[in-house]
Amino acid sequence: MSEKPVSAEPPAAGPARFRQGMRCLAGSVTVVAQQSAGGTLSGVTATAVCSLSAAPPSLIACINMTSVLAQGLVAGAPFSVNILSEHQEDIARAFGGQKGLSGRDRFIYGEWYRSDDGVPLLAAARATFECRVASFVDYGSHRAAIGLVRDVHMSDEADATLLFADGRFVTAIKTDPV
Repeated sequence: MSEKPVSAEPPAAGPARFRQGMRCLAGSVTVVAQQSAGGTLSGVTATAVCSLSAAPPSLIACINMTSVLAQGLVAGAPFSVNILSEHQEDIARAFGGQKGLSGRDRFIYGEWYRSDDGVPLLAAARATFECRVASFVDYGSHRAAIGLVRDVHMSDEADATLLFADGRFVTAIKTDPV
């Protein structure tokens, strides 16, 4: 039995009301980053990142299609997801476009190093996930990339996780790892 696709009916709530409601959903602040096959460094601040499966370890990162990064998230492409800590708001603002920087210039914020695949990794992130795109779906304004997690780096020195809720940066309570 095959399923019928959901029709693209106009939503009852408009985009502004939708965004207003979604501001109530707190999310961890991350920087999703990569170096393209052509050598272009790109990265964006993202809160639309979540775990997908523990076996195989995988996550989903949703990136606006207008970004250079989204165009590079194709099957097999390596990328990183870097979870920011409470003292990394400047990094979040830089990669979110609030400092007037783009491309390679955003990487002046934070201490970055490269994986064996050349992927930019943030040294002091709470956690960093090295991934490869297993598949992706373009929907509306965003590309949802499913990343197969190849490695995870945890920082012992990181502070509490940086969150974004109600249109502002907030801090989670730091807990000891389980």
